[in-house]
Amino acid sequence: MISFCVWLAVAGLAFQPDIAVVRRVFEDALARRQREFGATDARTAQAARDLGLFLRANGDAAAARRALAEAVRIDEGGVGPSAPQTLEDALALATVSPPAAAEPLLRRAGESPDAVVAGEALSTLAGLRKSAGDLAGAATCFRRALAKAEQADGPDGTTAELILNLLLPLDRQTLGPRHAQTLADARKLADLYRKTGRPREAVAIEQQINAGPH
Repeated sequence: MISFCVWLAVAGLAFQPDIAVVRRVFEDALARRQREFGATDARTAQAARDLGLFLRANGDAAAARRALAEAVRIDEGGVGPSAPQTLEDALALATVSPPAAAEPLLRRAGESPDAVVAGEALSTLAGLRKSAGDLAGAATCFRRALAKAEQADGPDGTTAELILNLLLPLDRQTLGPRHAQTLADARKLADLYRKTGRPREAVAIEQQINAGPH
């Protein structure tokens, strides 16, 4: 999350269309924190985080990667490599990194005690594994992400629904349409549809379950 004091400065530029001007606010804030508190202080990490997230939002992945890598480095030396903030920053860094560098960061972030951070990391990792042709690995990651989504906002939440819709095709491809796990996930999705007031969608899933050989 971008620190409040930086957003106050940016608010003063609300009608300034030049992104470069806003960028300099973040860069100046980081330089000032480095001078005042040193390169290993948590306040410097926050300024690096602010800059990295701003750069990511504005499409400069390479510069965002440098800033977020600095935040992770400071986190690791301060709060520790497994701290929630470190893993949240590792996830942010992964989102602006090439796949080979992103995967280990996502695996780290997937172990976060914060279910939202872990779930996002695992879902992103699942997408990378799917793109690489590792459908079984993608399904495993999505199933772990599903558990995190259910922990974060309940089994009937929107995130759980999205993940189940991504997971079911992988189940069918890797396990088969009549596998116990495939059927369990399909029933879970049908149940979610019923509980959220969508009986037609639930019936469609249940018809698919009942249509196959037993």
